Order: sequence, then structure tokens, then C-alpha cells
Amino acid sequence: MSRATAEEMAPTMLIPKGTRIEVDDEGHLSIRAPGNLVVQNSGKYGVLESISGSIRIDRGAEVEVTTVRCADTCVVQGFLTAWKVIAKTLLLEDSARAHIVLQETQRLQIGRDARLVGNFASEREIFGLFSRFASQVRGLQHLFDRRPAQAELLAARAEPVSADPADPVTALSAPSTEPPPLAELPEPLLLALVLLEGESERKIHVAAGQRALDEIIKLLQQQDLETLQHTWRILFGRIDEPRDQATRARELVGEFFADAALTS
Repeated sequence: MSRATAEEMAPTMLIPKGTRIEVDDEGHLSIRAPGNLVVQNSGKYGVLESISGSIRIDRGAEVEVTTVRCADTCVVQGFLTAWKVIAKTLLLEDSARAHIVLQETQRLQIGRDARLVGNFASEREIFGLFSRFASQVRGLQHLFDRRPAQAELLAARAEPVSADPADPVTALSAPSTEPPPLAELPEPLLLALVLLEGESERKIHVAAGQRALDEIIKLLQQQDLETLQHTWRILFGRIDEPRDQATRARELVGEFFADAALTS
């Protein structure tokens, strides 16, 4: 095959000046382009950003991304799953599918056969939804078969933990009792619980960090706020290299107790 024929068959990739391509801590690709950005390849991404143009998810592409951010229009022709979309306009064409948790846009256009799932305007709306339907959300786990690792994690949580008087965390922990309904948990702590459970199930921390993570989850599930108030800084400090979920949960817990101290 001649060189000219090979060049005609192979698509050309252009990386404009000013483009930033990075890999985050979870191994996901993040792309920040100065102009328009077209995604034709399916995959998981951290951030997709167009500083001055638009972003298009091409037909046939299945994209999972944490954040989509563009100055103009986010056009979805394929399948998009995103935590947050920030754009002037969100446009779903034809039979496009989009699962978006937080949507910060001025205009929304949905094609005749397109479908949009999610579409919250802020984290406060999520707090409100989880607080109203907490028991239903928790009940969803019974509809799916749990992986062996998850089952082992649940069994480990059920085992009694011997108190160590030298440890300020276990010394304050009370014996396990039947937890009250999660609907009674304040909204910021409810979201923190959801975030921490997601991080715990990934099993990415060393033993000490995983134990601290599970201890915070247990205190939230039991709604033992008095113990949590005295130990949350210590427990979060033991989590090695916390990811975004644990970091955001720490902020929520800290803000909750700071607000509670101001109002007391």
C-alpha cells in the first residue's frame, strides 16, 4: 500500500494550539479545547471543556463524563452520562439519550425521539429529593444482585468492633442499635452518606483509610451525630488520598457542624 493511500484512509487528528489534555487521578482523560470540541469515540472522561465554542457528542458515541463545560451549545447526538453540564444551550437531537444529574443551562432543546433523565438545577434539589424519598433510594439496592465484595463489606459492618480506650474514635462509639429512618437525616449529611458509600464500595483505600471511611458511614447510618461531631476530623484525616466523593462529603459534614455551632 502506498503512503498516499494510507494517508487517505487514516483520519487526521488535529490538536489546536492552547488545547490541554490531562489524565486525572482515576485515569480518566480530560480535554480542554480553545474552540469547538467533537467527541466521536466512546469512553469515560473527567472533564470535557470548550472555552469559547461548543461540544458535540457524535452519533454512535457513548460518553461518560464528570463535567461538560462549554461557552455555547452542548449538542448530544449519541449517548451522554454526566454529573454536570454547564452550557448556554443543551440540545438533544433525534434519538439522543442523556443522563445528566446537574444541568446549568439557559436553554434546553429536546428532539422528538430524544430522552433526558435527571436534570437537577442544584445540589439543594438533590438534597430535597433524597430527604423525601430516602427509604425508596435505600431500597433500590435490594433489586440488584450484590457483588461478593459488597456482601463481604456488609458482613464486616455487622461484626462488633471492640473498643480501644487509646483510640478517641472507638472510645466514643456507642454499641450498635437499630438505626432510625434515613429520612430523618439532615439533607447535607444524607448526601454525604451517599457519596461515602459510593467511595467505600470501590475499595481503593488502605486498611486504615477503609476502616475510617466505614466508621463515618456507620455513624451517619445510625445518625449518631454527637459522636460524629467529635470524631469527623480525625476519621476523615485517616482516609488516604480521598477522591472527589470523599472530599465533597468532608465539606458537607464540616459545613453542617459549622452551621449547627452558629445557630446553637
